[in-house]
Amino acid sequence: MAVQPDPTREWREQYARYCLRVDFEPLPGTTFDASVKPIFPELGIIRTESSPGFIFRDEDLLRDGNDSFEVIFAQSQELNITHQGCEIRLGPGNATIMQASATGRVGSRKRFGFLEVLASSAEFEKRGCRAGDALMQHIGTNSGALKLLRGYIRSLEKSSSLTMSVAGRGIVHRHMLDLMAVAVTSRRSVGESSLGAVAAAHTRAIFDHLASHFSDPELSLPKVAQSLQISPRYLQRLLETSGTSFTAHVNELRLKHAFMLLTAQDLSDVRICYIALQVGFSDVSHFNRLFRSRFGDTPKGVRANQQTSLTSKVPCSEPRVGINSRSYSALRARFSP
Repeated sequence: MAVQPDPTREWREQYARYCLRVDFEPLPGTTFDASVKPIFPELGIIRTESSPGFIFRDEDLLRDGNDSFEVIFAQSQELNITHQGCEIRLGPGNATIMQASATGRVGSRKRFGFLEVLASSAEFEKRGCRAGDALMQHIGTNSGALKLLRGYIRSLEKSSSLTMSVAGRGIVHRHMLDLMAVAVTSRRSVGESSLGAVAAAHTRAIFDHLASHFSDPELSLPKVAQSLQISPRYLQRLLETSGTSFTAHVNELRLKHAFMLLTAQDLSDVRICYIALQVGFSDVSHFNRLFRSRFGDTPKGVRANQQTSLTSKVPCSEPRVGINSRSYSALRARFSP
């Protein structure tokens, strides 16, 4: 007879693989289910969701000798934490700090979720940070350092650490530890700090914001700076350090998206001027000039080439002026989702 899988045991093993040895106390009358999503395994950054109940470390589990500190971000409407003789209730986006060398529990009577970042006490000490002084203190969503840390983690989720080089993972690792130390010791805005981790987090936030808002025709450097609570000059300097400028990067995002729309088969009847407006260009003539300079053909020519490639079984002996069939295929592959 086949042995039935034990979901609680499987979850414990998965959680311990990426973070700590813990156990789970389900709420009476509920069925256990939980998930663990590793974001950056090297740092113990994981996202956990669970059915009602409490994750805990007791005296028996403390025997593993782990003394790491954990920054816990609430990802649900209610997250209750008991640790070091204190109780705290966190709302969405709020955070606190726990230490693995003391008993504690995290959970809720409702389904709950949280984001967890782990770092050793030695790493904090190396950065002159006394993380123990901040245990079980409520860190609200208005903390500038916490916002940077949370945003940096979101950016990491979009670009998996598995695709990074060893050197790249090392840099991210250092940045995360630096940001954690800043978040633990500073509750105010970190401003335009010269610390490399802060600059890296701000830079990621800038690129993420532009990727989400490039189609806004009113998008401007001052507006983005205001939204991210940094100065326009600082924003411009960070982009220049990254090898681009505000205008160049926004135009690149808009042009890539326009290329994708122009070559989408189900959008072949949408007017080019409408696509230009949709991606954020308010001047169609300006869009046409930039598009031809970027891709070697006009928007109309690219669309026609796409239609020809879909309907022709035999390639034309005379290639079109601008983008030839081989170049077009390469561009299509590059800019298609």
